[in-house]
Amino acid sequence: MEFTETAWRRFRNLKPRRQRWRSGLNALLGPNGSGKTNMLESLAVLSGWGAFAGNRTSSLVCWDPDEAGGGALLAARAEGERAFEVKASITTRLSFRVDGERASYSGLRSLLPSLIFLPRDIDLLDGPPSLRRLFIDRLCALISPPYARRLAEYRQILRQRTVLLRSPRPNRTAFEATTLPLIRFGGWIRAVRRGVVDLLEGELAEEHALLPCVVVIALEHRGSGAEIPVPGRAVSDKTPGGIDSSPFEESLAADLRANLERERHAGTPLVGPHRDDLSFSCSGRSAALSLSRGQKRRTVAAMILAAGRVIRSQTRISPILLLDDVAAELDAVGRNLMGRALAASGWQVFLTGAENPFPDEESTIVPLQDGVIL
Repeated sequence: MEFTETAWRRFRNLKPRRQRWRSGLNALLGPNGSGKTNMLESLAVLSGWGAFAGNRTSSLVCWDPDEAGGGALLAARAEGERAFEVKASITTRLSFRVDGERASYSGLRSLLPSLIFLPRDIDLLDGPPSLRRLFIDRLCALISPPYARRLAEYRQILRQRTVLLRSPRPNRTAFEATTLPLIRFGGWIRAVRRGVVDLLEGELAEEHALLPCVVVIALEHRGSGAEIPVPGRAVSDKTPGGIDSSPFEESLAADLRANLERERHAGTPLVGPHRDDLSFSCSGRSAALSLSRGQKRRTVAAMILAAGRVIRSQTRISPILLLDDVAAELDAVGRNLMGRALAASGWQVFLTGAENPFPDEESTIVPLQDGVIL
C-alpha cells in the first residue's frame, strides 16, 4: 500500500496543507523542530496506530487561538492492493472513517500496515525488555488482527489480579476467577508471538549484507525458569504458522501454580506474557554484549526489513515504513547497505533527517521548516 495524498488541519505544529506523495523513498528533511517527526506521526495515526508511544491523543491537536474550537483533522488517499480514503477526527479521542464508514484501529491497520521506527528503537538489542515486547506486539497485531484486542483483555485481567494480590484480604473466588482467562489469553498471546518470531528469524536470515553475523532470535518466558514449549502444528490458522496454543496454556498454568506464593509475597504477577522477552545471539553469545554499537544498528536495520517482509508474506499487502532518524550512528557502509535495501524493497518509505541519509538512492526530497513544507 501507499499514501498518494494526505491533508491535515490543526495537527501539532503542521500548517494546514494537502500534500501528494510518491512511491519509494520520501525524505523529510529539516532542522530540529521543523515538523519532520510530526509528519511521521500524522501518517502513523492515519494507518491506525494513533499517537506515538508516550504521547496523549489530545496532544496531537494544535489549539490555535485564531480559530474556533474543534479538534484536528487528518485525511488520506491510499492506493496499492486496493484504493480507499481515510479520515481521522482527533479531540481527546480518535475516530476513523474509511470511505465514509466507521473503522476501528485494528481494521485500519489491516488495510494500511505500517512499521514505525523511532530513535529509541535503535536500542532494540540492549534496551529494556518492554521495548522488545512493543516491537513484537506491533508485528503480531499487523499479522493477526485479533491480537491487539486479546492483549488488551489480558492486561485488564492482569490489573484485576494485581489488585487482588495487593489486597490484605483477597477474595479467593475472585482471584481464582482471573486464573483461567489469564491462562487462555496468555497462552494464545505466547503462541502468536512464537509463530511471528519463527517467521521473523527466517526472514532475518536473508539479510546477509546488513547483518554482521548470523543472528538467532529466541522468545524467553522470563520469571518462570521454565523452558519454552515446542508446540506441534495445528490444522487451524488461528495463529501465524498454525501453532497450537495448548502447550503454551499448559506451561503458563504450571508457572502460575509454581509461583503463586512468590506473587502473593511480591504483590504483583511475576509470570506471563507481560514479563517475556526476546533474546538476540550471535555464535552463542548475547548480541547486546558481543556486537559493537555500529553492528547493533545494522542488526536493527535488518530487523526492520525482515519485519516488513513478514508482513508482506502473511498479509499479501506491502507495508509502509515510517522511519525517524533511522540512519543515526550508522557508518557510511551501513548507510549505503540500508539505503540500497530500502530502495530495493519496492515499499513506500518515509524517513527523516537533517540531511538525506541515503544520497546514493533515488528519493523524493521534502524540506520542512517551522511546520511548513517548502
